[in-house]
Amino acid sequence: MWNQQGQPIEITRPHLVAAVFLDEVSARDAIADLKLAGVRANQIGLALSDEGKRLLALNPDAKHLPSDLEGKHSVLWRVRHSIKHDVYGHQGPGLSSRQDAAAANEEQPPFTEVDLTDTLRALGIAEATIKLLHHQVGAKGFLIMVDAPADADRIECILLNNRGMPRTVMVTEQAKITT
Repeated sequence: MWNQQGQPIEITRPHLVAAVFLDEVSARDAIADLKLAGVRANQIGLALSDEGKRLLALNPDAKHLPSDLEGKHSVLWRVRHSIKHDVYGHQGPGLSSRQDAAAANEEQPPFTEVDLTDTLRALGIAEATIKLLHHQVGAKGFLIMVDAPADADRIECILLNNRGMPRTVMVTEQAKITT
């Protein structure tokens, strides 16, 4: 995987977990939970589709990337983290998810922005699959890829819990060469 500066990011095929998120809030929720689970920014790759990049280029003032993890979170995420603090943390009266949002925001940027096409080509993914992923991600969505060498199942659960649509098979299945 390559970041926007052209530097390689180490992601090996057996450890890669991926999901498509259709909106910024769901992606922010997932990244925040990944950060709280101890995943580092250099293990989280976030990719826009070509359509999403064009939309961002047309409106450079728009904040399309979910980089501020203290920003807007879904009601489900806020309730889940508020209950966790109230029930398990015993950290005083009232429900609050602010501590989790702040903790997730400690490492900046919280992810590495990667190019969807270049990254998948480097992994040997078929052009048709790359085109399909661009279509699935759409103008306002994201593909999040996580290098999960220790616990891929737990990482996949985090992505699913935050409304991610799993795409691990698509980004790990190399192109079959037929003659």
